[in-house]
Amino acid sequence: MQVNQLTSVSAPISVNLEVTDKCNLSCSFCFNAAPSYEAMMQSQEKQDRAEKAQNELLISVRKKRILKTLDRLHETGVLEIRLFGGEFTIFKSWREILEYASTKGFLISFVSNGYLIDGDAADALARNGVAECTISIHGPRDVHDAVVKRIGSFDRAMAAIKYLRESGVVPTVAYTPNRENIDTLEAFIREMCEEYDVMSFSISRLFSDDRYSNLTLDDYYRILEVIDRCHRDLGVEIMLADSFPRCQVPIKYWRYLGYCSQGVTFAQVDFNGNIKNCSATSKILGNVLEEDVTKLWPEKLSGMWRLDHLPKSCKICPIFCGGGCTVSRGVENQFAPDEFIPWPSDESWLQAIAKTVYNRVRKIGHRIFYAQHYAKPESVKELSNTPVVVEYNSRPEGEGHVVMFKNFGVRQLTDQAYEVLRYIDGKRSISEITAIVQKKYNGTSEAEVVEILKSLPLR
Repeated sequence: MQVNQLTSVSAPISVNLEVTDKCNLSCSFCFNAAPSYEAMMQSQEKQDRAEKAQNELLISVRKKRILKTLDRLHETGVLEIRLFGGEFTIFKSWREILEYASTKGFLISFVSNGYLIDGDAADALARNGVAECTISIHGPRDVHDAVVKRIGSFDRAMAAIKYLRESGVVPTVAYTPNRENIDTLEAFIREMCEEYDVMSFSISRLFSDDRYSNLTLDDYYRILEVIDRCHRDLGVEIMLADSFPRCQVPIKYWRYLGYCSQGVTFAQVDFNGNIKNCSATSKILGNVLEEDVTKLWPEKLSGMWRLDHLPKSCKICPIFCGGGCTVSRGVENQFAPDEFIPWPSDESWLQAIAKTVYNRVRKIGHRIFYAQHYAKPESVKELSNTPVVVEYNSRPEGEGHVVMFKNFGVRQLTDQAYEVLRYIDGKRSISEITAIVQKKYNGTSEAEVVEILKSLPLR
């Protein structure tokens, strides 16, 4: 019987850098609006105000602290920075922060509502290496403007998408379903695709909270039906993000379920240097300016990686999905079982084993279903004799290297595979790369190098 656990890493690979907790919109469901979160974020700001009464000096203090935080994250081995908020573009010095992050060699992306992104801002983002981003839009024009409580927000977001595309930045639209907009989801996706040529969507989960009416499992089934229909009809790339327990979802929808890396390879760090395992939670793990993250990260999250918070059925599940969303039960929790699965104390071993048998059957069923409906003949990857790899960032991790490829995600490479990667420059031939690698790994054949090259995202 398999025993699941989450991957352990020495430090986060990707970080949401919360440049500011302030926003120019007012989404009722935003976790930044939760009382516990707001109190946590304002504590340092009150201290800053006491020390620096003038606003320009306060901004200068904040900016210096963020730049120092970027230094520390770079030293820690973080590979990617996503500018985040609140709304990062309302912070006066965001361009300086962007430029500094670029000089440190981070891969950079961002999440924004798009309200303040004009042509000049889009050019600045592209010039500093941003190739993809996320723009939050929560429905058709009237619905979105009502959800965010600001007339004209939809049109400003669509203008931002236009400017970003013109600058070479590819946007994904992020949508958070809630009682105000859930009935317009399909019409929204079709409008975005057919009228604005948006082809990538991320449907977020609505975190459970007592400030609003929460969504039910049936609501998420409806959302998945819409996702499936829009993908089939329109060809859009679309996922239900923030992780969802596969044991609760029909197998035909599994392909639309994302995984969550929070608390493993992903963290959020705010403008004070406070680090958390998830953007939504108000629980702070520590401070990157005061503590060694490579000690803090494994010490504070070892229980989560062991799945101490999950029921027995998750620990032995053959379709292990990570247990769903660990903060979906409420934004004040550091981590907890997904709201749609039991607490550990609510499930016996007999129930867990019965569920495991059921899920093993479903796993086999999914393999058959996928082969019948989605599997495509494996295409032969043609290799250039002088291959070129996409932009990447890397660090040593465990017995090899962890590599983040721009727009392609994270891979764990052996030292031998990483040695091959190092010498892919568009000038050296495969034979020349093989000869170099053989100096360190005697006996490496050209066929082995070719197989490694086929596994990498080449241009």
